[in-house]
Amino acid sequence: MCHLVLALPFLALPVFWLLPEGEAVALYVLVLGVTGAVYWLAVRAMRAPVVVGIGTLLRAIGTVRATDGRKASVWVGSELWSAEPQEGALAVGDVVEVVGFEGLRLIVKKVLPAAGASEESRPARN
Repeated sequence: MCHLVLALPFLALPVFWLLPEGEAVALYVLVLGVTGAVYWLAVRAMRAPVVVGIGTLLRAIGTVRATDGRKASVWVGSELWSAEPQEGALAVGDVVEVVGFEGLRLIVKKVLPAAGASEESRPARN
């Protein structure tokens, strides 16, 4: 269906055979305007940020709740997720940032607190 809308200018060319020139030009300009509006709305929708799904967790900050070898359970976005570190090892209580995902497992990296950061400025450990 969407390809039909995008091909509308080509499908509207026969109006020049069926209608007088003035009416055909007016109708064709209307078709071009509608097609341009559809293109603009489609591009705008494709550039919109992700609002649902696991993609919304990218760059989210969380805390490690439990570890088991290279696997860990992290609290991110009010949910407990399975995760594995991008590099190094994780310990309970580490603050992590989500850098990717593989299936439903998050890929995380440790977040180092800024120099001089106090305990109050660190995220709360839930």
